[in-house]
Amino acid sequence: MQAITIDALNPQSRFVLTNMPRPTLNAGEVLINIKAFSINPMDVAAKLGLLGSPFSDNWSFPLVLGWDMAGVIVAVGDGVTDYQVGDRVFGGLPSNHAGNNGSYAEFCVTPTTELAKTPAALSDAQAAALPIAGMTAYQAITESLNVQPGQKLLIQGGAGGVGSLAVQLAKLRGAYVAATAGPAHTQLLQALGVDQVIDYHQVQPADVLHDYDGVFDTVGDIDGGLATLKPTGKLITVAAQPTAAQLAQPQSVAFQFTHGTTAMLDALAKHLADGALTQPIETLPFSAASVQAAQERVAGRHVTGKLVITH
Repeated sequence: MQAITIDALNPQSRFVLTNMPRPTLNAGEVLINIKAFSINPMDVAAKLGLLGSPFSDNWSFPLVLGWDMAGVIVAVGDGVTDYQVGDRVFGGLPSNHAGNNGSYAEFCVTPTTELAKTPAALSDAQAAALPIAGMTAYQAITESLNVQPGQKLLIQGGAGGVGSLAVQLAKLRGAYVAATAGPAHTQLLQALGVDQVIDYHQVQPADVLHDYDGVFDTVGDIDGGLATLKPTGKLITVAAQPTAAQLAQPQSVAFQFTHGTTAMLDALAKHLADGALTQPIETLPFSAASVQAAQERVAGRHVTGKLVITH
């Protein structure tokens, strides 16, 4: 198979197109012909060598990175009963996938725990953009923060792949939503239903927001989020580890390690297919140059929605 690989984990390493064997199919797994995969901040961190155990436990070089994907099942392992050859599917690979089994390739194998069938109404590119960003947002809004009707919620980084889904999920649950973003994204967030867009270049959230019930931090500004909360408020971050001083504040502060499930993927796909959610995507062709450029753009934190590589 063709895969897009790197030979080292550092800022100078470049992605190249490599021919390598398909990963081996084991019991309880499915073999997927990948049609599309998306680029996540986690991918960028991996390339820079910032992800340790368990992510890198089974890596080898040349290394195929990537977790999100959508495609078609071409073989099923022993014990798999819910999926069959020909099913269109999407989902995430295990966090500790082997070095030759990332999603930046033509094929991957994966257990079915973070896999779902792709609705006919969704393209492979749409489905491939959902898993990590969607499950991260879904867990934060529906579980970690358990957003309720009428609550006031701040989402820091509302225009990114995670934030843009989180603001919509929070609005679906009846919350009043404020979000930080640059001026270029104000119109997008207003179209997604955000009640108050804060230009972080000009204003600190705490200058205009007070007594909020919850904060979902996707940019690493825990102090800024805490300053907007009421004493019984809660902050969930996916972008930084809280310090001892932050954990000692009266508000609840926690880092979310996302645990995705098929049920989450099904719910997200249904919302997207029904039009209750929208997710901006930009597609690029399958090539090492595309992955290199996409990684650099995601690293710069100025992407609207998700970048998706299509075969």
